[in-house]
Amino acid sequence: MNITYLLGAGASYNALPIVEQIPKALEEFANEFDPNKYGGRPKPIDFVEPEGTIVMRYLYSLSQSNVGSQYVQNFNLLKKFHADIVWLKKEAENHTSIDTFAKKLYLQEDWTNLKKLKVILSCFFLYIQNTEKGFDKRYDSFLASILDNLEDLPNEIRILSWNYDSQLETAFKRFSNYTTQVVKQKLNRKSKGINDENQVNSSQFSLFKVNGTTSLNREEDNVIKEFDIVEEFNIDERTLISEFMRLYEGFFIRDYKSSMSFAWEEFQKETGFFKNLSDSVSETEILIVIGYSFPFFNREIDKFILDSMPNLKRIYVQDPNHAIDIIEKVKGLTPRKSFSINTANRNRKMESHNTINYIPKTFADQFFIPIEF
Repeated sequence: MNITYLLGAGASYNALPIVEQIPKALEEFANEFDPNKYGGRPKPIDFVEPEGTIVMRYLYSLSQSNVGSQYVQNFNLLKKFHADIVWLKKEAENHTSIDTFAKKLYLQEDWTNLKKLKVILSCFFLYIQNTEKGFDKRYDSFLASILDNLEDLPNEIRILSWNYDSQLETAFKRFSNYTTQVVKQKLNRKSKGINDENQVNSSQFSLFKVNGTTSLNREEDNVIKEFDIVEEFNIDERTLISEFMRLYEGFFIRDYKSSMSFAWEEFQKETGFFKNLSDSVSETEILIVIGYSFPFFNREIDKFILDSMPNLKRIYVQDPNHAIDIIEKVKGLTPRKSFSINTANRNRKMESHNTINYIPKTFADQFFIPIEF
């Protein structure tokens, strides 16, 4: 049977913060990148190697090079970078979610702050994924369960992800030792925010990133090209910060653009990314929702996704605490179908070829794989 996975933030819960944890995580991120500990402009010759934050270790390493102009330039850029992290942290506290704040900026046509939000959020997720706890091992188990070899991914599976992270790409890279570029090709990855009009083979395994991803792109010779910010997720601290500064400076001085593109930005059903997505999931019979709560402001895209699956028979919702509540939301997005619910205490079925059978799953230690696979 044809199976589509729909992933939300909860699918990366063991590695990355979910909505309510974002402000605290941004505060910790800001502390790591605060260059103001010594105040003013430290003299490299007097600089003593500090212990603790990543930015202080970075500044110390720069101070040893005795290139004063490079030190001062990076110190001043880091001050601006830190101030913008603090800005996003405060805004995250004042809004229901980062996505809510982003949509507010979009509706206000505040493109400068929306760009700033994207660059800080990109660096934030990349930083966390480069830490020891930045990988959710459930992706490893998932790939081990569905793969027979590294060359032929199962053609009956599609993955739609609302996440900006690279957990699946990282898992496949760990399995295969392929380069990042080959990983993207093998996963048949399509990302909103990358202007790729090439048609996806709708009979192959595919990964669609509905909110884009944490990389950047720019136009060269009338072609939009993607540039990965970092090729690995275990690089040394100095390289990581250098990449962040390149990205941060590039957004505001050069012609870089974010590959993070919220689904509701310039949502077009008939062309490009969403046309490819719709074609790819059109034969879906089983939908598996993991860690996604169907927030109201995503309803137009969520309905589009569900409407692209006319042959849908079963929807599994995997969530340890709110599976039944999420199912109630999904029902409202699928009015064309009758439905039934199976739980441990209740078993109601409707005999109709149009029936969608909703099945909650509450375990969280592994991603659910249906017996039909």
